[in-house]
Amino acid sequence: MKKIFIGFIMFCISCFAAGENKSDIVGGIAITVNGDPITLYQIDQEEKKLKIDKKKAIDVLIAQRLKDQEIKRLNIRVDDSRIEAEIDNIAKHNGMDRDTFVSTLISQGINFGKYKDQLKEQIETQELLRNILLSNANTAGEAEMRSYYNKHKNEFSVPKEVETIRFVSKNPQALKKAIENPMMNVSGVEKGEEKISLESLNPQIAQVFIQTKKEAFTPVLNAGEGSYVAFFIKDKIGQTQVSFEQAKSFIAQKLIESSQDRVLDEYFEKIRVKANIHIIRE
Repeated sequence: MKKIFIGFIMFCISCFAAGENKSDIVGGIAITVNGDPITLYQIDQEEKKLKIDKKKAIDVLIAQRLKDQEIKRLNIRVDDSRIEAEIDNIAKHNGMDRDTFVSTLISQGINFGKYKDQLKEQIETQELLRNILLSNANTAGEAEMRSYYNKHKNEFSVPKEVETIRFVSKNPQALKKAIENPMMNVSGVEKGEEKISLESLNPQIAQVFIQTKKEAFTPVLNAGEGSYVAFFIKDKIGQTQVSFEQAKSFIAQKLIESSQDRVLDEYFEKIRVKANIHIIRE
């Protein structure tokens, strides 16, 4: 079963799985995973969909149940505004506005409601991966982190401050319109000048401002409580070096992500060992 869990998780992120419905119960329950059922019908469909044998199909479905249970346990929730913001980002990356992107999906025979459901599942999976990787950040040793810092000091040389114009809104569409037309006053979008000291920020957050060029917008960021924010960079002032202590958490995450296959595989293997998996029939 080596790598089946990590393989399944990455599969969830890279493509859309077919949805389940009431007909999935045909053939009866074959396996329960901590009480959640897997039916003979689902196993058969997984074999056909992924073109794999029955044993691998069962492993994939068990991994799916464990993944869904972890999402629930960690209270990972994705609201409609997050999904809408992600659709806007996908459309932008494909060189389209939202309406054109949606029309293109529909013209290709894709049900937009199901697309949103599948996108929600992908975002939940990405959040799960982030939680797992961050929870394992302390596995990166001090010496290894120090070595990375000394070899990549240019990554931690940052402007002291950035002068910005902050654009905030609870409406992703309105925020997008404001970014596209920064001189226009858009209803539902608040604007204000803000000088930000990068020395006080987590290096990972500071990187957003460092990587954004002057007279350009940062990516849209989740500001919490249903709000979204983007910053227009007016100027970058001064230069300073982030200390090793300030950079440690950022470096730990970088090191963990470089070995994420191993981390994720070990994580789900441990969960499977502890899971109550009951085989009723095969």
